[in-house]
This record gives sequence, C-alpha cells and structure tokens, in this order.
Amino acid sequence: MKIALIGYGKMGHAIERIARTRGHEIVSIIDVNNIDDMDGDAFASADAAIEFTTPATAPGNIKRAALRGVPVVCGSTGWAAHKDDVEKAVTEAGGALLASSNFSVGVYIFNVINRKLAKLMSHLPQYTPYMSETHHVHKLDHPSGTAITLAEGIISENSRISSWVDEGMVNATAPEASKEEKLETITMSGFADDELPVMSFRRGEVPGIHSILWDSPVDGIKITHSAKSRDGFALGAVMAAEWIAGKKGIFTIDSMMEDLL
Repeated sequence: MKIALIGYGKMGHAIERIARTRGHEIVSIIDVNNIDDMDGDAFASADAAIEFTTPATAPGNIKRAALRGVPVVCGSTGWAAHKDDVEKAVTEAGGALLASSNFSVGVYIFNVINRKLAKLMSHLPQYTPYMSETHHVHKLDHPSGTAITLAEGIISENSRISSWVDEGMVNATAPEASKEEKLETITMSGFADDELPVMSFRRGEVPGIHSILWDSPVDGIKITHSAKSRDGFALGAVMAAEWIAGKKGIFTIDSMMEDLL
C-alpha cells in the first residue's frame, strides 16, 4: 500500500523503516519545511497517512488530510481539547481517523489488564492506586497521553476513583531507572481518596515506562509496561494504517485491536 508520513522526526523515521520492511511504499513525507506538499498529487495518492507531530499542528494536519481524501492514523497527543472539532471536520469531509495515545500492541494488552485489575480493586478499599510514567527528556508534555489513557481506564472501571491528578514532572539525571521505576518509594500527598496521582519523569532517551501500583498496608501489586525502543509504537502505527485504508469514519485503537485479535 501507499503511505504518507506527516512528521519526520525519530518516530517518522522508525515508521518509514518498518513500513518499507512490510512492503509498503512511502509516497510523501511531510515535515515543517514542506507542509504545502499535502496539497500535491503524491500525498493524495496515499492509501493512508501516519501523523506524528505536535499538539499544536496535529489538528490542522488531520483536517487537511481528510479534505484530500486520505485516512489518517494519528499518534500525536496533547490535542484533546480539539477532539470534537477535529472529528466533526473529518466526518463532514467523508474521511477517516484513528487517533491513539499509543499504538503499541503491548500497551494495548497492558491497558486491558489495567482495566481488569482496576475493576477487581473496586471491592478492595485497602488498596490505593498510584501511577508513574517515564519518557525521554525531549518529551515536554505530562502526563503522557498513554498515562492519561491508563488513568481514564482505571476511572471507568473502579467505582472508588473519580479523577486523576497531575503530581508534576521530575527531570531524573541518574543513569539507572531506580528513581522512577521504584514507584512504591514515591511519596505523594495532598490528594483525596477518590483521586489517582500520576507522577512523570523525564530521563535520557527512555522510549516509555508506565507503572501502576495498588498499595495496601500489607502488600503492593504493581504492573509495568516498559518499551525497549520506538519500534513497537511504529509497528502498531503501520498496522493501523493497513487496517484503516479504505474505511470512513472515526475509529479507536479498540476497534482495530478487537478486529485483529
């Protein structure tokens, strides 16, 4: 199939490499210096576009692609405030959009486990949830989109938790992951019993670590997903492009994964 890339940073390069290994053709690469190429024939010939840019540019990129008749897989996060407007524009243009905070198959499975665990914990008030997320120092937004998705999953399944709270960001300089991965050592205070605190860490070139701890006076249960590279995210995005080609409408990662699995 023919794929257009919108955004050509580290993720864009990883997606390009994996897409080519799966036999796909990259027909257009859009970056900050050639955004108007989205109006060209090469871009319009794509069966799908994969968008990884910034919160400020993603909404406009999605709308512009929809007007060209190109389905969009969007991995940019931080633009939730524009979600309704973007989805309306895509629908009116007769386009297709699959936006997700994370396209990794492993993260999807992790989120399924997270929701099931949260549901079990509804009946065990002695357990209190905490969350941490760790990413590379170039990621400025916090919490991560994946952390927010995980938090919303807990809230939807656990009757005792009604909201999540951003506990701030820590720039960790230690070469080892001890600071952020030992979630049980993090002291969080000043939140209500129905709130889920989320702590963010930024260290080195970490692709992504998400941990959820359910702590009690006698023990703790922790689940963690640790990405080894960007390849898991990139592969999932390419799979999403393969899946959305030829479709119209607004889709979720659940739609795709339920279909594939």
